[in-house]
Formats: sequence, C-alpha cells, structure tokens
Amino acid sequence: MSKNTEKKKKIKIDTTTLQYVLDIMEKNFLSELLYEDGNFKIQLKKAMPQQAIVTVPQIIHSPQIATTPNPPINSMQTPVIESTPKNKEDENIYVVKSPMVGTFYRAPSPDAPPFINIGDTVEPGKTLCIIEAMKIMNEIKSEVKGKIKEILVENAQAVEYNQPIIIIERG
Repeated sequence: MSKNTEKKKKIKIDTTTLQYVLDIMEKNFLSELLYEDGNFKIQLKKAMPQQAIVTVPQIIHSPQIATTPNPPINSMQTPVIESTPKNKEDENIYVVKSPMVGTFYRAPSPDAPPFINIGDTVEPGKTLCIIEAMKIMNEIKSEVKGKIKEILVENAQAVEYNQPIIIIERG
C-alpha cells in the first residue's frame, strides 16, 4: 500500500483507552499528554483558557520598631534626647524625627544656605530640612514654634525611620 492509502485508512479509537488517557490528564492537571501503545499513538493537548494578567501594586511597609533606635554617636553628635518628658524642662523640648529612611540635607542645593541653623527661630510650617528617598526630595516642616537647639545629623548623612534629627526648644 502507498502512504496515501495508509493515511486514508480510518483508525478506530478504543473509547475505553481514550477515556483512560483523558482521566490521566485530568487527575494530574496535565495540559499535554502523549500516549503510545504499540502502533497506536495519540497526542492530546488541552486548550487553556486565556487568562487576564492583573498587576497589583505592592505596598512596601517599613517595619515600625516599638522603641526609638539610637543613631550611632560620632564626635560631632550629642546623645539623643528622649521625647518623653521627665521634668519641666523636657516639656519644652520637641524632637523632630525622620518620617522615612533616606538622606538628610540641610539645604535645597549644595551651594544654597541651610534652611536652619542652631539658634534660629522657627514657626509651624517652616522647612527644616530635606530627606531624599528614592530620588524624591521630601521637605520636613516644623510642627511647633520655637528655637533650634540642636541638629543631630550631618549634611548628606543617611537617616533611619523615626530617628531624631532636630531638637527644637518650644517658645
């Protein structure tokens, strides 16, 4: 016989074997299966439904630490003052803490004067510094009226979340 007549020859499929192969696919969550038994060969491919790809934005939370971490103390820094009032003098102290992880800058650009200096008087809403996080410059503004008592961070220094950066004496 020629090859063409062999192709035209109808092959009767055993439905029991076919059902057995389909059951194997379903039970094992297969999308494709090749079954061979002697001269009998069957290849099955399951049509997969089109699935929509949904992108969900991820929100990354900075871990909040129950205690206030103390920044490393170098020769230019003074110890951190706790924001919990212990006596009458401490009630007049306001500690500005970094709201994010980033880089602390005292001025809007390297050649510009700093936003504040020790001894300056500030009002609520006055820009105290900038913290750069992910190439975004975030202005940190005063929430109280008072006098700058200490700047605890050097210019261009990395700061952590909730790290004390500036101390203001209310008044």
